[in-house]
Amino acid sequence: MVKMFSNVGDFDGRTTHGCAESGNDGEFLVRVGSENRMQVLGHISLLGYSGQLIHPLCSGGPSESAIGDALEVTMADWAQRCVEQNGLVVMPHAPNPQCERAADIVLGVVHAMEMMTSNPYNAQITPYGLADWYRFLNLGYHLPVVGGSDKMSASSLLGGVRTYTQLDDRPFNYENWMDAAKAGHTFVTVGPLVDMNVEGRSPGSQLQLPESGGTVSVSWNTESVRVPITAVEIVVGGQTTDVHTPDNPLAATGTSEVKINESTWIAVRVRGGYDDRRDDITTHSSAVQVFVGKQPVYSTKDAMDVLKQIEGAIAFVDTIAPRPEADAYRKLRITLESAWRKLHQRMHQQGVYHEHVPLHDHAEHHEH
Repeated sequence: MVKMFSNVGDFDGRTTHGCAESGNDGEFLVRVGSENRMQVLGHISLLGYSGQLIHPLCSGGPSESAIGDALEVTMADWAQRCVEQNGLVVMPHAPNPQCERAADIVLGVVHAMEMMTSNPYNAQITPYGLADWYRFLNLGYHLPVVGGSDKMSASSLLGGVRTYTQLDDRPFNYENWMDAAKAGHTFVTVGPLVDMNVEGRSPGSQLQLPESGGTVSVSWNTESVRVPITAVEIVVGGQTTDVHTPDNPLAATGTSEVKINESTWIAVRVRGGYDDRRDDITTHSSAVQVFVGKQPVYSTKDAMDVLKQIEGAIAFVDTIAPRPEADAYRKLRITLESAWRKLHQRMHQQGVYHEHVPLHDHAEHHEH
């Protein structure tokens, strides 16, 4: 097996193709980034960063890297370098690969989560990926949602799923697009468009309520050129609280009143499709966070699930991962441990005391 990198020569860390500055009309922009990959810890999309290509592009052995290739880095290391090089860090094709995804989100080095649809004619926006995203939203990680085609063959439709990003009055350039995506002014779709706000606040925003909570107004409108719209759902903390069935399958608008008693998040999900797939998830907005008093957005069950995911990544590094030299291994483990401790401490701050897998078996020797 050999390492295979596609189009490395296309990356120069500075050029945005199609921009007005290079003499084009600026209507379409193309910027080459990288998807760095490991078979178990996961894949990570590093977009729009400047300077040097972030290496290694793959690590940890087959099938993403060479047989016997040691696990040299964590995805968090790649993500941090992308942040330092002014890029956009996206966790692609949720929910898989999964192993290090949770740790990186807890560490705060991820800007957005991608819902991949290779071909919308045979696959909707994945409910499994959305459920994974909801889990992190329920813990207060205000991650925007974006879309990606992950075109790996002729059977994949490039642009079959898209991210729409609201720039307001800012000029259309790649830097402003990245900033708006990081801020959460996005929705992902395989057809219908959606616009939503909570008390006038757009996705990516926050709303503060008094300690007694209150009722908020969610306004939305959706339009489609071809894909019929069958339902518009208001999603609060991962649960559907209101469903609207439009009379017009290509356009609908409405307002929902939502009672809020605890800190949470609100988003809009659109369903539709043809023939026997009329309930497919076609569109999803990013979320608006709603805070009640000083309560954080927090779910004990989801915190336990995420903690277990981080423990799984640590177990992989400790057992079957191709072991690097001692210093590299120590750095890998410390990165994952720091995520575990950060979430674990937060759980105790919320008054959660629980049984868990210890980071160390004190009867065993550890290199670090």
